[in-house]
Amino acid sequence: MDQAIDDGAADEENALLSVLRQEQQQSMQQMEERLRQLLIENNENKNPKKRPISASTYGDERSPDMAADDQYYTMVEDIYSIMCVSPARSQPFVYATTIFLVKILFYSLILSSIFIKATIFPTEVEDLVKATQFFMLPITVLVTDSGVLTAMFIYAHLKWSPEIEAQNQLATKKRYIYANIARSVDAVLYQVVIFFVLLQATEVLAVFLNFAALRFFMEIHTVAFEVARNGFLSVPLYKAAADVRRIQIKATICDSTQRTARIFFVVSLTVMCVGWFLLSVVY
Repeated sequence: MDQAIDDGAADEENALLSVLRQEQQQSMQQMEERLRQLLIENNENKNPKKRPISASTYGDERSPDMAADDQYYTMVEDIYSIMCVSPARSQPFVYATTIFLVKILFYSLILSSIFIKATIFPTEVEDLVKATQFFMLPITVLVTDSGVLTAMFIYAHLKWSPEIEAQNQLATKKRYIYANIARSVDAVLYQVVIFFVLLQATEVLAVFLNFAALRFFMEIHTVAFEVARNGFLSVPLYKAAADVRRIQIKATICDSTQRTARIFFVVSLTVMCVGWFLLSVVY
């Protein structure tokens, strides 16, 4: 009887010791896990990761930290990016396309009003006015939110990649190219319009007024995006704008595309200056 009692007490003691060992092991594992997390957090604080930068003039840093050291940009915040993330015939796509066509209509009306006149360009213009026109030509390209600069930057650095489609299944390569073609057409037409409008001025003040009057054309597509982003129109447009802001594009460095972009920029300025000389001085 006493032997049975001793055996039972020993079993209870062994069971208690086993439970204590398990609790001790769990406690040690928790302490090791916590220590590992503290070491990781300390390492991240010493070596902060790069944050993506927005390619849009109106954008800001909103995206989470990237794991790699590569430079990332958010999509340009305009209606052309909405085209890229929206299916055809959807409300956001129709909205963006309508804004684009309205801008083309405005450009056509301005150009037609210039070329239907008997005398397209003023003949009696002071030299000071001509000089002002000449120095304003590069400014039309170099302004911060110039469509030409944006289009060249995208061509040189923001190539389409499968990573974009992985973030948004609608952002296919075909849609990305289509959106950038529309953006480039808009930018080129804007430069053509502002070139001919500047040549219509006969006074120095008129040169600056004509330039300021056309500046809003380069803001229509971004203002339309902000209207959609703030939810003033519809939920689908709000969601499309949110999708644009979430997509991050890895910057690419390619000598050939950068060289092509620089050549296009120089050629654009050269064509405008030569055109000014022929139409303003020779003509």
